[in-house]
Amino acid sequence: MRTLVISDLHLGARLKPGVLQRPAPRELLLEALAGIERLVLLGDVLELPEGREYRALESAEPVLRALGSALGPDREAIVVPGNHDLGLIRSWLRGAA
Repeated sequence: MRTLVISDLHLGARLKPGVLQRPAPRELLLEALAGIERLVLLGDVLELPEGREYRALESAEPVLRALGSALGPDREAIVVPGNHDLGLIRSWLRGAA
């Protein structure tokens, strides 16, 4: 299975936009997805520690939607949370403890 692994996107950073929020790099990644069956987002997809979860998610949404649309329903996306993504899994961690 052809897999593409990318990490440390830090989408939603307050001081500088992530690379994939710029059209040219995002288009290159979307083109690269054409030949893969699985995309792994390996840690720090979002920039949540700044205490601006809603704004970070709002900023990241267009990029994440573009990735989802490019993958379509028949391919897989896996998110492995990093320390900057803690807000995504905090309630799960509390329940698992």
